[in-house]
Amino acid sequence: MWLAAAGAQAQVWKPLKPVEFVVGSGAGGGNDKTARTMQRIWQGAGALQNITVVNKVGGGGAVAYSYVAQHAGDAHYLAVVRKAFLTNHILGRSPFNYTDMTVLGIVGDEVMALAVRADSPIRTLKDLLERLKADPQSVSVSLGSARGSTPHFTYALVAKTAGVDPRKLKVVTFGGAAESVTNLLGGHIDMTAGSVDNMIPHLRSGAVRILGISGAQRSASLPEVPTLKEQGIDVVQGGWLAVMAPNGLSDAQTAYWEGMLERAVAHADWKRLLEADALEPMFLKGQAARDYLKKDYELSRTLLGELGMVK
Repeated sequence: MWLAAAGAQAQVWKPLKPVEFVVGSGAGGGNDKTARTMQRIWQGAGALQNITVVNKVGGGGAVAYSYVAQHAGDAHYLAVVRKAFLTNHILGRSPFNYTDMTVLGIVGDEVMALAVRADSPIRTLKDLLERLKADPQSVSVSLGSARGSTPHFTYALVAKTAGVDPRKLKVVTFGGAAESVTNLLGGHIDMTAGSVDNMIPHLRSGAVRILGISGAQRSASLPEVPTLKEQGIDVVQGGWLAVMAPNGLSDAQTAYWEGMLERAVAHADWKRLLEADALEPMFLKGQAARDYLKKDYELSRTLLGELGMVK
């Protein structure tokens, strides 16, 4: 029934051998949950039984992408991909770009939040901008584990709206989001920029205050928190989540997987995953998905240049 619903073109092709859904991180992480949720949806509906999730960790995802990319023309390999895929290519950390893969679909978006301790003198976004205009070094901000990341882009774009050179901001990195929040709560930094998901439990406990989120609209997980746009800051910035395959797929192979993804993101289990991880619903396929990535690549290159990270 699912194959018929995927359209006449998709009936021309279906998997002929086991499918590998490759994840560039360890079991239990966000990318792994993405792959395993889709695997469960497809298997539960009887649409695709012979699919396994394969974790290939290393090189910031490059090991996984290299493994998938080397199977050109073979639609039995899928990969979970996030926005760092683009920035790693721009920064020379990875040889792989979105043009080296078949983009099957963008399936979700990770919104960023700017958070301070509950007792911080920075009570509003306006307070933050006034301090940055007076002295860009007066606010120490953690970006998680890497500069040139989505949290960094979000903070830099906010600073730019106040006429502040993003290269002059006082930014620090730690081992990851959890360590950043620990340092925020410990009073070692003034603010952290990171995914909404990491901030929710600390907001609920009253330990932090979120100044704003970077989504186009308020998050269902945080309906009380205003967006940056609502506060007059024209910044919408997120970390997309996509599924890709090797280059060289036929139209029928691509159509098959686009149909499978379309039905997966409509499933209740997928919606529960988005809610649990505070991800925003988003689905683009075909040319729309490729156009979105092209635009995001160009914007990311521009921002990385303004941050002094690329020439």
